[in-house]
Amino acid sequence: MSASAFPRRTAAFTDAYFLASSSARRGRLNASSRITLPFISQTTRRMAGWGCFLSDLDGHNARHPTNWILHQDSMDAQEKTSVSVEEQQQQAPLKLDHHGLPLVPQPSDDPEDPLNYSRAQKYLIVCIVSLVSFFGLVNLSMMNHPYAQVGLALGVSVIEASYIGTIGIASAGIGSFIWAPLSNVYGRRPVLIASQAIAIAAGFGSAFATSYGTLVVGRFFVGLGVASGNVVCFAVVSDVFCLHERGKMLGIVTVALINGPHVASLPGGFIAQNVSWRWTLILPAICTTVCWVLIVVALPETVYIRADPKSQAAAKPILAKHHPRWRLRLTGSGGPGPRRSLQLMDFVRPFQMLKYFPIVALGLYAAVAFTLGSVMPAQTVSALFRNFYGWRSARTGVALSVSTTVGGVLGEVVAGPVIDKLLERSRKREGRVRPEVRLHGIWPAVVLLPAGLLIFGFSIHNNEAKNSYVGATVGMAITCFAVQVVTTPVIAYCVDCYKPQAAEVVQLLNFARQEISFTVGFWSLRFGEHEGVGFHLSGVTYACVATAFFIPVFVIMIYGERIRARLGEPTFNKGL
Repeated sequence: MSASAFPRRTAAFTDAYFLASSSARRGRLNASSRITLPFISQTTRRMAGWGCFLSDLDGHNARHPTNWILHQDSMDAQEKTSVSVEEQQQQAPLKLDHHGLPLVPQPSDDPEDPLNYSRAQKYLIVCIVSLVSFFGLVNLSMMNHPYAQVGLALGVSVIEASYIGTIGIASAGIGSFIWAPLSNVYGRRPVLIASQAIAIAAGFGSAFATSYGTLVVGRFFVGLGVASGNVVCFAVVSDVFCLHERGKMLGIVTVALINGPHVASLPGGFIAQNVSWRWTLILPAICTTVCWVLIVVALPETVYIRADPKSQAAAKPILAKHHPRWRLRLTGSGGPGPRRSLQLMDFVRPFQMLKYFPIVALGLYAAVAFTLGSVMPAQTVSALFRNFYGWRSARTGVALSVSTTVGGVLGEVVAGPVIDKLLERSRKREGRVRPEVRLHGIWPAVVLLPAGLLIFGFSIHNNEAKNSYVGATVGMAITCFAVQVVTTPVIAYCVDCYKPQAAEVVQLLNFARQEISFTVGFWSLRFGEHEGVGFHLSGVTYACVATAFFIPVFVIMIYGERIRARLGEPTFNKGL
């Protein structure tokens, strides 16, 4: 063999090694192959070094024997580096999921890392935060039916009484900008305890209000308090679960959040009709109190500030000394990473996320879908069914609650597991995480959301037809199914792409959803009743709007990875 041919042979052998080692990291080689790889690594590097030395003999470097000594030293240094890297890999092997794929993110060796919580504790956390999100929206929505009774009791018109519900929705959007940054600094648990306490006090206070102004102020603080359930609860789930489970678990919280107003319609109508409108405020306040007790007793802290991997070994004694188990589980944040104080800039961090096109486009699409598919029927059906069908509050509440709840629950049955399965298949096929595959779970909603809006609009327009209310209720079920299919993939995708900024991302999505949807009461009924429009053409308009807002989402499905690479990543909250 010539001296010049030797490096080429060894280079090919080295390439084969790296290909084999890459396959081993993906779990495609058996155990014996993995054991022999370190030996092959050292052998190929040594052969490559001798090949370079023999190649030098053909040139002028052969006249300088010191070149061989320098090259040998370089080779030994590389070999030592390789051995040290292999030793580190042996000391800290990758943690794998049940499919043999690496967990993302990688849990630390600290038992107090929320990613290392037991399965039972993780599921308990999901149940608690789902209840907090659910009853937060129940608290805001249960009194949507007795506006006429409130107006008579407080001496205001029905339209003025409806502002009581509107002010709560608006303040919930504002409150998310307060609770999200506080939870990143002081922990999820203290923020949930404080915010839910505010909602409880304001809820009981507004229930016994004797003037319109006092009731409006009380409902404002109720919305401010329950806003934590719209934001912090999603951050809790992202703290506790790895990538392959996050979509399904976020979907559970999402279905609880979206269906809160739907379920509230069922008891709300009966209570307002048979008991008193004040009990539509007292009962949600009692439920919020139960959630507060569950948070205090059973919800651990999930903020875990991670240190740089190079310093984790040195940080373990510090963690054990300054952050014992009781502190991490009861108050404050844990983890070996550095603590930081609250800054004014933390309250405007969500607006920094507006520079990222995927967040803006997906947030607007989810907000429009939620407004047209969930809030619009809930806000208008009481007046429409009373005017066209002569229904009272209880019957309307049953129709609204059953149709929208069934649609939302079925939507989550499809959305959460499907997007996790799509991500799992993509990781097995491509060997990497590509969050854009989650967005393909939206396709059923692209068709069903406009279809449901058209069915609802044409059924109301043809209200004189026999049993036309059946079409309206079916339309509401279809739109709520579509809303759930949209919301779960959008939240999961955004959290996957920007995990350290999960609270800010969900906060921005929630703000868009709340502030766009609270305007429904000002235009939905008037647009359908306008001469020359009608509810059938309003349904056509809403369907076209929903389809138009999907176009940027389609662009993200195709070019989202390139767009994210060009925009870069946020630089704040890196340790979360």
